[in-house]
Amino acid sequence: MGYSKDVYQQAYEILDSRRAKAQRIQQQHKQELYSKVPQLLELEQSLAATGAAAAAAAVGGGDDALKQIQLLKQANQQLQQHRYHILASLGLPIDYLDLKYICPHCQDTGYIGQRVCSCLQKLLRQVAYEKMCSISDVDQCRFENFSLNYYPMEPVGEYQIVPRNAMRDVVHYCAVYADTFSQNSESLLLCGGTGLGKTHLSLAMAYEITQKEYGVVYTTSQKLMDQLQAQQFSRGETTDYQSLALECDLLIIDDLGAEFSTSFTVAALYNIINTRIIEKKPTIINTNLDTSVMKERYGDRILSRLLCAYRPLKFYGRDIRMLKRYQK
Repeated sequence: MGYSKDVYQQAYEILDSRRAKAQRIQQQHKQELYSKVPQLLELEQSLAATGAAAAAAAVGGGDDALKQIQLLKQANQQLQQHRYHILASLGLPIDYLDLKYICPHCQDTGYIGQRVCSCLQKLLRQVAYEKMCSISDVDQCRFENFSLNYYPMEPVGEYQIVPRNAMRDVVHYCAVYADTFSQNSESLLLCGGTGLGKTHLSLAMAYEITQKEYGVVYTTSQKLMDQLQAQQFSRGETTDYQSLALECDLLIIDDLGAEFSTSFTVAALYNIINTRIIEKKPTIINTNLDTSVMKERYGDRILSRLLCAYRPLKFYGRDIRMLKRYQK
């Protein structure tokens, strides 16, 4: 799973919090009942004593060890039954004094032996998803709520492209891409004017791919460049954004061209694009720029890599945000 260190750290902190909460609740229950029913405390102490005696007998061995362990086991079961009767008489469940973890399989540690527990896998997906949510309103961006009704049926351009038909193909391609995503998937260049759904479909793909336990980093070009520059000049940054951008399973850069262009940003962008191509790591880039502007802004080296190593998906139509505004 290609999640960032930040995602793992946050997931581990959540697991620590869950264990602490379970222990705190158990302690509260014990204090509450022991003050009301002192006999319960005596029972707990007796249960602990029989358990310790059984363990000592097993370690000590001897001819009568099995018989002794069996007797201690019977005594322990009787003590437990007595405890259950007391709890039932108080109208409480029999596990009221037990330590209750959210995940009984790993006891909220995230691991069963050396194997990652499914609860940690789920938590990593959730944390990565929430980090994506902080960037954009990802909950509104799904394949199922992407409407083709905003795209006209009238042919446009020299080749008389019908925007709605073209976009139907684009949506289908993106949905299949997300459904079949692997670390061998190709890179995509989503290009077209403002407000045509590039961000929506990128977030829809990001959501679906995140659910498959892949590490997805979704960021705007401006934010990524700001983070890399802050890291480069040591402005208190502790996260290695460059490693994160280079090593994640899927990197999505939204709104390429909106960042403030400098020699640093061009060099940083080239390094990310070129390194991920060499290491065969898929990347999705969205941009409003056409090829002539990209060449002027970023140079031939970046443009040639985007055109040769990325599959272009052209978006057609009119600015959907403006259409929605006029409909209100």
